[in-house]
Amino acid sequence: MKENEKLTYEQAMARLEQLVAGMESNELGIDQLCDTLEEVKALLAQCRDRLYKTEEQVKHILEENKEE
Repeated sequence: MKENEKLTYEQAMARLEQLVAGMESNELGIDQLCDTLEEVKALLAQCRDRLYKTEEQVKHILEENKEE
């Protein structure tokens, strides 16, 4: 999943939507489903990390502005 690390948040979310649509279609074989779930797991972790980092940056900026 190294290639997913280069995706922007928006690209990762779009890929997640694409993967979920594929799973909902019930057309994936068990091996493909397993691979898809691994990719979903990696993308979710990446998105969660980016959201957390962004939240921390916003908190830091707000705290800096309170001190001024």
